[in-house]
Amino acid sequence: MTDPAPALATADAPDADLQARVRTLWRYLRMHGATPAEAEDLAQEAFVIALQKGAADLAPAATATFLRRTARFLFLRLRCGGRAAEQLADAVDERWERDCAHDGGDARLDALRACLDQLTDRARRAVELAYGLSTADAQGRAAIAAELGLHENGVKTLMQRARQRLRECIERRKP
Repeated sequence: MTDPAPALATADAPDADLQARVRTLWRYLRMHGATPAEAEDLAQEAFVIALQKGAADLAPAATATFLRRTARFLFLRLRCGGRAAEQLADAVDERWERDCAHDGGDARLDALRACLDQLTDRARRAVELAYGLSTADAQGRAAIAAELGLHENGVKTLMQRARQRLRECIERRKP
């Protein structure tokens, strides 16, 4: 599994710190449920706002907080979020602070990679297809079933078991 790096964090970016900030903000937005393209667009917009407001001149922790708050606002605005969306965003923020804030999600992603390797080939392939890890787009249950020679209900069961195994494996690897 490769880390889908947003276009902003390319070799053209002037420094590694900026690349790390972009990657972290992109992951944060993905945790909120943004698609890869939405996360990239919203991250870019958050950086533009940070530059306009002078937030890029703050201490690194303050800049990171400003970027996350701005990205959260932009995401909720994009989704026309009401109270339920705000509550979900609060839960995501709580989880981010607990599990990812210290390293931008690197440890969780490393754990996911290691745990994916522990799945059976069929389960790993189903996860790759379902989440678009090996193709440009995520596949639906019917397409996964066709590729793996299963019924759609079999894919559903396989995915439920794979997600549970991944969840347990990742939790065991927590620092």
